[in-house]
Amino acid sequence: MKVSLFSRILPDSIRIPLALWARKSGLSTHIQTALCMRERRSLSRKHALIAPRDHSSSKVLIVCAHFNHAQYLRGCVESILAQTHSNFELVIVDDKSTDASVPPALTTIQSLDPRIKVIHLDENSGAYIARNTGISAANPDWTHVTFIDPDDIASPGWLTHTLHVLNSGCGTVRPVLERWTPDYKIFKSMYFGHCPSLHSRDAWIHAGGFLPVRVSGDAELTSRMGHLSRHGLVRVLKASETSQRVRLLPGSASHQKLADRKKWLEDRDREMASMSPADLKVVPVTASWK
Repeated sequence: MKVSLFSRILPDSIRIPLALWARKSGLSTHIQTALCMRERRSLSRKHALIAPRDHSSSKVLIVCAHFNHAQYLRGCVESILAQTHSNFELVIVDDKSTDASVPPALTTIQSLDPRIKVIHLDENSGAYIARNTGISAANPDWTHVTFIDPDDIASPGWLTHTLHVLNSGCGTVRPVLERWTPDYKIFKSMYFGHCPSLHSRDAWIHAGGFLPVRVSGDAELTSRMGHLSRHGLVRVLKASETSQRVRLLPGSASHQKLADRKKWLEDRDREMASMSPADLKVVPVTASWK
């Protein structure tokens, strides 16, 4: 994330409440959607010029951090099994769910396809540590890594499109995400997301992993990849086709402590601006699992 002109001119006591008002009123969401739609049209023309490349040998590791969402997980997994790019491994990391329906649901889901692996964390650690742990638990032969939340649905061409956009080399592709009501009947907004970005293996190695935080670790990683790109180590690109449809569920982490999150992300971005590439790489925190 880049620090805006308003961040440099207006004091936090005015700017942050103003930004949160714009978000809660829906104004910033409408602007964000319009800008995303316009940019993706431009990107689509650009992506059409990329020479087709055989990505069949590219093995994509998909990590799904799960907590008490068994009612949605089956649909999420089925959307992954319907991918047009079939060379993937899906690791579902259960973050110590408390719902009694979860263990049998995960056992059934794991039996659907040999490309699915389920692990259970010994204690609740948060989604970002769960995702780091999922990568540690996966087969080591992956070439790219990406993520999905258990209550979301992947578009069939998600992996095919993002691999095409990245094409080759070291880089990250940010996805186009659509926000919908929980029943997927009403479209709410569209934006370039953070967590489901597709990362090449070497880009992920440069970054190290997610910070062990409870919220906004995905936006921080996008910012960190941006700073790594300033040093010429990775490319940060954007998709033009929708990657996932996201359910807007009440009480989700994205709606909590907005002012604190925004301030932390801006402070972190300023901190990273003066870091060397070696300092930008974090040591991934993982949890114990079985």
